[in-house]
Amino acid sequence: MGLSIPLFLLTGIINMEYNIITGSKGGIGKTLLTLLLIARNLERDIGTMVIDLNAMNADSCALLIGDRLPNRITISHPAATDGSEQLGADNIIVHKTFSLMGNKSVDYAVGWPSNPFTLYKPSLFADLLCTIKSACETRIKDELGLEIESVVIDTNYHFCNVFSQSHEHYKMYKQVLGDDNIMVWFLWVYRQLDNLLRAHQENDAHALRETAGLIECFFKHEGNPAPFMHVITPMSLVTSQLEPKGAILRLINAIRQADDVSVEGLENADKLPKGGYIDFDSWINRLDVARVGVKLDKARGDEIFLDILRRAIANERPMNVFPLWNYHAGLHRYTDKHSVEPVAEIRAFEVYQSFVRLMG
Repeated sequence: MGLSIPLFLLTGIINMEYNIITGSKGGIGKTLLTLLLIARNLERDIGTMVIDLNAMNADSCALLIGDRLPNRITISHPAATDGSEQLGADNIIVHKTFSLMGNKSVDYAVGWPSNPFTLYKPSLFADLLCTIKSACETRIKDELGLEIESVVIDTNYHFCNVFSQSHEHYKMYKQVLGDDNIMVWFLWVYRQLDNLLRAHQENDAHALRETAGLIECFFKHEGNPAPFMHVITPMSLVTSQLEPKGAILRLINAIRQADDVSVEGLENADKLPKGGYIDFDSWINRLDVARVGVKLDKARGDEIFLDILRRAIANERPMNVFPLWNYHAGLHRYTDKHSVEPVAEIRAFEVYQSFVRLMG
């Protein structure tokens, strides 16, 4: 499986940025992160393309396009097979849309696979990124009139599903996308940390560490100092609590009552001094040290993940750790597709201002 590389791609005509949003649990903020990245790009006049790879709920696509008039092209991306199972889609449909940034309209692209229910395994995902790069250099530029510099891919995949533990699958990234900036955004829940630290989950832990290590090895370079981003949202914390108390209970009550709330203890995270990049293994080790400290603290209650995070970034926040501490009840309506201008409107929320500060 794997496509031949068009010769013109090897010339490296343009350098691009790829933001690949991953996480194994639904409802914890992948679409929110997508909107934050789009808004920041458009505010900075960065040509942007969004690809929605959410098989179950294509929220990004539905939110961003809505009922606007179609202006779209179809990009060929041959599917592969694994026995009787089709992998990937035959085509990527790319739609030109816009958002209002103040007094001006800013155009960008939204794409989705012709068959959203197929899987993208590691070698095919590399092909997909190469296809996107080729399309941005040719048809999207010529037929849609868009100069794409940044691609945001909203997935419902864990990063271990689309990136490999084998060096072999990274050859195409180096050949075609070697000068590009590939950033993997991973949304955490406590279960993932728990699995990494439990002895009986040794195989899971090995796969996670090995894949993250290869991502950092192959994607990190002088122009891309932070290839792996760790994201924690309020919903990440809620889904990890069995008997919530304190700050988590207040958050749950705010969700039930449709109120806005900030997560106590993390609200000043974006004001902490920003440190350097922390690699995946070092971040896990820091969380483990914080976890042991929390367990020694008799007053910790049931908020262990929140307390671990507080300790782990108490004095300095690594540049690639993003605690998004704001919960906005108004953002729930976005997933119901009721927002007229989701990208423009999200700029008014404090979570967007926090995200911009965290990005630096």
